[in-house]
Amino acid sequence: MAEFIQKFIGNGENNDEEAVESNELLNKVPPIEQVMNVVVFLRDRSGIHFTLEDAPLTQSSSLLHLVIHEQGLPAEAADVFCCWLISPIMELRLKKHHNPFEVVQRWDELCARYTDASNDEIHDSEPVLMVQRDVFYRKEQEKHIQNEQILCLLYHEAKYNVVEGRYILHEEDYHYLAGIQALIHLGSFDPHQHVIANYRADLIKFYPEHMYAQPRFGFLKRNNPPLTPVEDRFMDAHRRASEDLAFIASKDNLAQLYRKYLELLWAYPFYGGAFFNGVVEGKTSRLRRFILPNPDVRVKACINTEGVCLFNQAKAELLLYVPFTQLSWTWQDLPWDGDSDPPPTLMLQFICDEQAEDEPGKPVTKLLQVYSREARLMDALIESCVNRKLENLASNEDFVDGGDAGTCFI
Repeated sequence: MAEFIQKFIGNGENNDEEAVESNELLNKVPPIEQVMNVVVFLRDRSGIHFTLEDAPLTQSSSLLHLVIHEQGLPAEAADVFCCWLISPIMELRLKKHHNPFEVVQRWDELCARYTDASNDEIHDSEPVLMVQRDVFYRKEQEKHIQNEQILCLLYHEAKYNVVEGRYILHEEDYHYLAGIQALIHLGSFDPHQHVIANYRADLIKFYPEHMYAQPRFGFLKRNNPPLTPVEDRFMDAHRRASEDLAFIASKDNLAQLYRKYLELLWAYPFYGGAFFNGVVEGKTSRLRRFILPNPDVRVKACINTEGVCLFNQAKAELLLYVPFTQLSWTWQDLPWDGDSDPPPTLMLQFICDEQAEDEPGKPVTKLLQVYSREARLMDALIESCVNRKLENLASNEDFVDGGDAGTCFI
């Protein structure tokens, strides 16, 4: 198994266990002793206020333990969660020894290096300090969690990723999750209390936009049979969840409802991943290639402990999934050639589930280039995840195979 987990072009860099490889930027600012008021946010939209002495000296691990203590969470929460700096243009997982206050002081410089944002966008992208799921926490570990508070935080983070359209799911699964979410937040279905107008008004809280947004040119599809309105499907999902989960539909069983929500997402290979921005060349016909260059497709890369996924979020499509057992990768950053400054590139080589035309039965190997200022961060995270898998294998722990060959739609 281990022989599949390798790089096809080794660069000898990024051997750190974390995704953030910017110590030369993070360690420039000398700490200044002072008292600060700090707010640490959670994905349930709550904020925890602290007054810290020597705040610029406080490491992210210390802040995490303060949050765990303040929230009354069990000690295992320190393995489940970690500190992140989150802004509209970049998300950084902090190492335990990182000082969030020093990183924030270097934020503009980090954004300029790792994003394509304009100066104005960088200036307006002040990050917030957030405690959320650690990308290195394995799904198999999460399945054993029993604590309601931890499950609640994981549920709210998963719900955020679903409703914001970061997780691309099968249509029926959106309705199933919306039904459980309604059961948690609205209680069991009551036909006298829960009317269709309320479901219509609440779509934005329970579904990603692509599930309910009207097409701009709907008249082009007027010959198609009418679809059941999303609000009707939503109400039906709430009704069915109330019936199917009646045995746990109470405030005393919220942990089981959180688990039901998470269980469906555990079946998707991208659950629990970190997100990055990138661009790939889109598919086009041979004739078009002779006339015009391939169109660029903006993608979100999602990397977790199992593999790499690429999404076209504009079309709500999963473009690629490759488990680490079928992946080779590297990144490159070409120097400025005097005419242009090419973006860094993450190159993914993988075995596709297609068959070779000239040799039936022989698997096809593909090479995909993802152009992204965050290529170095993605490379570091992939390497860290693979190294951890190899360590688990070497220590005779459960090693979860990534599955069959990668699924590629681009």
